[in-house]
Amino acid sequence: MYARMIQFTAKPGQEKDLSKVMQERGLPTLKQQPGFIEALGLSSDTESNQFVGITIWKSKEDADKALASQGQQLLQSIRPLLAGEPSIRTFNVEVATMHSVGVARAATST
Repeated sequence: MYARMIQFTAKPGQEKDLSKVMQERGLPTLKQQPGFIEALGLSSDTESNQFVGITIWKSKEDADKALASQGQQLLQSIRPLLAGEPSIRTFNVEVATMHSVGVARAATST
């Protein structure tokens, strides 16, 4: 598995709008992408304009394809809400509980 982390800083007064866009447009877009597994949206408890998004993918190739297509469109749509460029980092997933939970869920639902 593969993870991509993106950190945003919202412009002053745009925090709620950024959060809303990510929930209403970002998550549905991600869910449609091949290889998408999970997403986490985090907001800072000390700096209300700081956000982190973490997405989990089956492979690096899946994550790269999503970023190159729909991901770029989403980033362009939120740029007016951002103070500066988002920071993007990537990781290999070494350990995850969400994967085993998904397997357990699939096994019990059949």
